[in-house]
Amino acid sequence: MIPADEKLLGERAAWLESLGAERRLSANTLDAYERDTRQFLQFLSGHVGGPVKIDDIKALRPADLRGFLAHRRKEGDGARSLGRHLAGLRSFLRHLERKGLVNAAGASAIRSPKQPKSLPKPLSGRQALAVVAVDTQMNEEPWIAARDAAVLSLLYGCGLRISEALGLTPDVFQGRPTSLRITGKGGKTRLVPLLPVVMEA
Repeated sequence: MIPADEKLLGERAAWLESLGAERRLSANTLDAYERDTRQFLQFLSGHVGGPVKIDDIKALRPADLRGFLAHRRKEGDGARSLGRHLAGLRSFLRHLERKGLVNAAGASAIRSPKQPKSLPKPLSGRQALAVVAVDTQMNEEPWIAARDAAVLSLLYGCGLRISEALGLTPDVFQGRPTSLRITGKGGKTRLVPLLPVVMEA
């Protein structure tokens, strides 16, 4: 049970419904926003000493929202989850503001937690061979298996992005070249060595 009065719960239900219908958010995002606002109302209920009312939301200060985020961090939530909590709460408060019930400016004053930058980890040579082997075994059509093996070899062996590999035409392979001229992000061109094993694929 959510410790909040009927009016606030009704507005919360209307907000969640509008997110699904108008903004077409995914079911997972809706579930997360539902859970995040429920946790927030439970947290706030502990501070106000009873069911949360619209007036309690109206009286929110940035420090209250920071307190909730600190509580969630203590519970083990990472930066991404905290950012989602804040995004959901901002959206809910803006909904209430549009209805003329609260002022949502306080939520905008809080900066989102810094997201850790995670770089993709490269496959080892053994892992890359395993990916190609599995793909060729899964395709019943030999030409599809050969095509997929060639594309995967290009991606791994030449360090191409998917969009770069898809942009290649058969004429770039005429005369068995030892390198490829690739136009990548921002229109920048680079010369990529073409390994013999990639040519064989």
